[in-house]
Amino acid sequence: MIRSPHRDALRILFILKAGGSLVEPPTTTEHALIFKGEARLQAFDFWMRNPDYLAAELLDLFAETKDKSYYKAAQAILDDEEPDLRRVPMVRYFFGAYERLDDALSLLRSRDLIRITGTKGANNKVLETDFVLTKTGYDTCSTAVSQEPILQWYADRAELVAKVAGTMGGTALKQKQYQRASYAETKLGGIIPAITEDVRLRVRQLQAD
Repeated sequence: MIRSPHRDALRILFILKAGGSLVEPPTTTEHALIFKGEARLQAFDFWMRNPDYLAAELLDLFAETKDKSYYKAAQAILDDEEPDLRRVPMVRYFFGAYERLDDALSLLRSRDLIRITGTKGANNKVLETDFVLTKTGYDTCSTAVSQEPILQWYADRAELVAKVAGTMGGTALKQKQYQRASYAETKLGGIIPAITEDVRLRVRQLQAD
């Protein structure tokens, strides 16, 4: 998939909506949701950008729960050839898949779709970076889909990623992603490889059972 800061910004906006929670206690009517943690954002973004890894997680959930909706979602990802058409590679750094999102976040911030805050500790050191989705940002997601229905994919996929992530924080999500050998064994600074064929094989095996 061709990269652009605007496309990245759109993807991040839908992630913040799907993975955000209510601001507690409410501080202003301008704030809709808060998405806690940059590491958590990077983990969500990895699954958005690597549909084959998301499909693998869905198959794991199917194996654990026997909920066929997970299997069907994974199969749909493969049937729609998303690992080939929608994959946006990420590089592995010390703490897993990572990419600077400054340009995308700047676009969102400049339009007041998000606000960036966080928690600081001793010596004013940032302990956690949080992303506040403003009411304008929240409404923009709905407006974008109504004007361009093709963007519904971003909304649906972000919701699916949020379902897989559950209530886990960034550290737990990174650890979960590291359980994939192909991810964990990627050299520092290297592109995390696709696992599409492995996932297809798992689906065929499940169909044969």
